[in-house]
Amino acid sequence: MNQPFNGRTAIRGAIMVMGSTYVTYALGMLTSILLARTLGPDDFGRYTYMVWMAGLLIMFSNNGLTTTVIRFASESLGRSSPENASSIHGWLRRRQLACVVLVGCLFLVAMPWFKPAGWEGHLAVFAAVVLVAAIAKAMFLFDVSVAKGYGLFHVEARSTVTMSLLSIAAVLVMVVMKAPLLAYLLLFAFVSVGYVVCSSMMLRKAGVRPSREPVDPATLARLKRHLGWTVLLTLAYAISNKSIETWMLNAMVGSAAVGYFAIAAALTRGGVDLLASGLATVLMPMMGHAFGKGGQEGVNAIMANAMRYFAFIGLLLAGGGALVADSAITLLYGAEYKAVVNPLRVMMIVGGFTMIGGAFNALLSTTDNQHLRVGYVLFSILSVGVLSVLLIPRYGLNGAVAAHAISEVLIFTLMATGVSRLLKLRMPWRELGRMLLCALMAIAVALVPMLLGGINPWTELAGGLIYAAVFVLGTVMMRAWRAGDIQHLDALLQRYPALAGRMQGRLQRWADGLPTDGVH
Repeated sequence: MNQPFNGRTAIRGAIMVMGSTYVTYALGMLTSILLARTLGPDDFGRYTYMVWMAGLLIMFSNNGLTTTVIRFASESLGRSSPENASSIHGWLRRRQLACVVLVGCLFLVAMPWFKPAGWEGHLAVFAAVVLVAAIAKAMFLFDVSVAKGYGLFHVEARSTVTMSLLSIAAVLVMVVMKAPLLAYLLLFAFVSVGYVVCSSMMLRKAGVRPSREPVDPATLARLKRHLGWTVLLTLAYAISNKSIETWMLNAMVGSAAVGYFAIAAALTRGGVDLLASGLATVLMPMMGHAFGKGGQEGVNAIMANAMRYFAFIGLLLAGGGALVADSAITLLYGAEYKAVVNPLRVMMIVGGFTMIGGAFNALLSTTDNQHLRVGYVLFSILSVGVLSVLLIPRYGLNGAVAAHAISEVLIFTLMATGVSRLLKLRMPWRELGRMLLCALMAIAVALVPMLLGGINPWTELAGGLIYAAVFVLGTVMMRAWRAGDIQHLDALLQRYPALAGRMQGRLQRWADGLPTDGVH
């Protein structure tokens, strides 16, 4: 149970989660494409609305419990106290079950105000599917968070891959049978139950079980304070994370607009997960372990690295995603989903440039500064609410996208400047500036094929590949990395001795020309 939270463990966990994310995302995207083409914009919009509603209930049910169990379980293990980690697991599990029951009852009361547009005669089916899926997935996500706290990253990886394979197999059969919307909703509920079955079995096999023993009083006091702020944060985030826009689109524009908005959001989220899931998964457990072992200084060292890694990944996503958006939507979803192209471009660019926010969020959660995150998210609710009321009734889908984008950029700017000053972070401005310059040069080169050959799928694909290649090579040539990064890469290559032997000399020469002190 006392996992070695070191650099090698982090790399191994990141690779495992990234690999599973690639498989899961590919299968999930295929499922989305099949459903969108089979059901059409209106029914697909209703399907995505129900999935969104289940996701909203999941966030309300788990509130701050998942983040808290990662933070304090990993911290207890960092202090060589597995008994306290087990007690924390049990204390939070009991409260999660109570929250699930409460949220389910409140949903049944409020359900008439949240019914899908054009599906008024099926409220019982709507309620059953949403409740079963939400309860099962909430329990699964809690299990996964416990596993992350213990360093057992394979629980999430294996569960998601297994259920994704079963889901796509069932969807393919249903497409052949020309199944109606109801059949796909029942499958969604069944797969959600399968997730929690997988995670529960793997945790029991690993010997990770909740305990009813009392939590250490000093830890419990800190845990309650952290949980209180995290509950407020998660509930606020659930409302601010495209919920207002989705609800208003359903009520004022129609189910098709909900589907368009959901496709753009899902593809953006998928791009983020494909590139950053490994780093995001290991970041908070690593920070929690470092905080328990060495305090703020150890966390700041991890934070400096995380900001650079998130910036690199975000800029790669922003440019590449924007360049191939048109061709991707036409090829995958068809001409009837052309309205998704511009929302997708905007979300890709905004999501890429604000990806560093994930590192700031992990830092605030780890260092007992959840109250700051709550403040930022509450301001986000206010800003996106005002912008949605002003823009969606007049501009529909484009208004929803604009409200989301403006709010995201505003909150990220306030968080980055405020947190860095308050916690006295030394920002890696040199590396960040050079990465941004590389991205600008890469986008200029990537536009050449489109200017010469016109805009078509082939030139867009060429532009995306050129952007990625020029950007990556540019960061190497402009020395936007540090010697420690090369050491981590070398450690990873040791798993492949033949390749490591050929690359070791080159990597050493590269590392010798890079700074080693962290930030500038």
